[in-house]
Amino acid sequence: MARLQPPLRRVLAIDPGTRSLKLLLAENSLGGTHIVRQELIDLQKEGLVSAEETSAHLQSVVEAWGEPPMALVLPEHVSVSQLVDVPPEAESDVAKFIQSQTLKGGSTGEDRMLYSFFRASGPQSARQQFWVTFCREREIRERILRLGIEPESLCDVSTTANALITAFRAVTPETQRAILVHFGAEGTVVVILNEGHGAFAGSFQMGGDFFTRSLARIRNCTDESAEELKITTNVFEGPEASPEFASVVDGWVTELKGQLNDWFERHPALLEEVSTFRLFASGAGFEQPGLAGYLEKESGLGLTPWPRPTRSESCTPPKNYEIVFGAALQALDDREQAVTLLPEDYLVAWHHRQLRQRIEVASVVLLAVLVLLLLIGSWNKVSLIRSKEALLAKAAAGQDAVEANEMLSSELLSEYESLRPLLAAEQNTADTLKTLALLQQSRSNRSFWYVLVADQQSYFSQPPALLTSTNRPARTNLLAAPGDRPLELGPIPAPRFPGAATNTLTGKPGLIAELCVPEGPETAREVISEVVYALKQQQLFSKADLLSEDLRRSMADPKVIVPDRHYALALDFAETDLQQSVVPKRSATATGRPGSRRSSRTQPAPSGADKVMLPP
Repeated sequence: MARLQPPLRRVLAIDPGTRSLKLLLAENSLGGTHIVRQELIDLQKEGLVSAEETSAHLQSVVEAWGEPPMALVLPEHVSVSQLVDVPPEAESDVAKFIQSQTLKGGSTGEDRMLYSFFRASGPQSARQQFWVTFCREREIRERILRLGIEPESLCDVSTTANALITAFRAVTPETQRAILVHFGAEGTVVVILNEGHGAFAGSFQMGGDFFTRSLARIRNCTDESAEELKITTNVFEGPEASPEFASVVDGWVTELKGQLNDWFERHPALLEEVSTFRLFASGAGFEQPGLAGYLEKESGLGLTPWPRPTRSESCTPPKNYEIVFGAALQALDDREQAVTLLPEDYLVAWHHRQLRQRIEVASVVLLAVLVLLLLIGSWNKVSLIRSKEALLAKAAAGQDAVEANEMLSSELLSEYESLRPLLAAEQNTADTLKTLALLQQSRSNRSFWYVLVADQQSYFSQPPALLTSTNRPARTNLLAAPGDRPLELGPIPAPRFPGAATNTLTGKPGLIAELCVPEGPETAREVISEVVYALKQQQLFSKADLLSEDLRRSMADPKVIVPDRHYALALDFAETDLQQSVVPKRSATATGRPGSRRSSRTQPAPSGADKVMLPP
């Protein structure tokens, strides 16, 4: 899975020396650059004498650390870094100018020069200055082959001075002027920063190993004993003091001051501002007991330890790992002010690795997206299935409820059907009593009388009467009903033969009321019209009208009848649900609750089209 990481997310910086290898693994994350781990490999203690043994050991460490891309640091003495002024006429092709002026004497093949540069002056500066670093390609390849680094594993090659500048600017970016002195095992590197960028980089072959060999010669002991004495004993003061060794240190100071004086003499404008350049010390050589005090007391070099970060988000390099820390920052940060001396074939291999890793990362991301979409689709399908199952369960529960409701309704209807005749008879009795009360009320202040009130079933069960009446009102006279509603008297219906089509006549729920009006025809007509009109206003009746002559029966006592003044009224009760059996229905529409009146009982008052038919 380490190969699937983005190419510039993690890098392993390597600083190879003659006696040790310094390794630092750094990683870029949202919070900035973080140091994952560091390690110092002592070649003598590990028994790594040959280049093959060193390469094999390094490869095992790289594999254990996840095979990250590697950045290599070159010794400063095999490279040159300097500030170059470019005239305005050469700004269009800076690379060609630098190659022609700086890399003079370079040859072709592996002996050619590899160079890197970036603009050091600001956009408002009058001078166009470029920081240029170059090195022979043969020196670079020799160190790559000595470590056995594969072409596609190497992402950057930098120098000690450039790595030191990058590490210092990452810790204190606001510091504009400084002198960096790195005291290493093989030599001393001197870097001058002016206006926040490199102005000078140099080195001389006087380092910790030089001090060890000098002390061994002075004390006439082995290098191992001299190294042990150097790191444990103060040889500048006390009983172990060695004036000869102090002279060696003075020679180191003379060489350091010589390089600094040469640069300041070439820049006389900065001689008066020498005090603004602070000296910062780094490297294991300054850890020798008594060395820092001696340098400050005898030589006037006020060396300041490596500064702490001025920003909370900045990363602090481990002690004596400043150079590999700077090399890792250069490889991780895609900045314009970065130096790389990577040979062309290694650069092509690294680009191929970047492309392959980007494709792998994109494939993994695409696969993750597809898996996520598949999971979302599966979850959606499962949700739909569960929803459908829930709906099916609700439908089944609803069906069960409907069936239970139908069973209960059937039971209720069965019970109702058993009681319906009794309820219908009770309803008929109530309607009969209301009708009798209405008939009695209709006689108020009138001179007629009822000679017969009978239910229609009993009335029509008798044989029809003979048509013997001769004194009937004229068919063309009109009666005015109460409320100025004219009632037109229609023609006399045709007589029917007794027994013809009447044998099958069955009475409706209602009454037949026969009455006698002793007044003359016109008065009788008005009285009957008023009575019929008043009865039609009642919702109790679906029909209230004169009974036709062919349907009349002879049931009244002749003693109370006035001939030719005898009339019969047919009063049909409004239909109710009690008169019909209820059939269970599966539909949701109901025909009415059992025992309730139908809407036919609520009828409007008769209009002018209502007619009362009186016999002529």
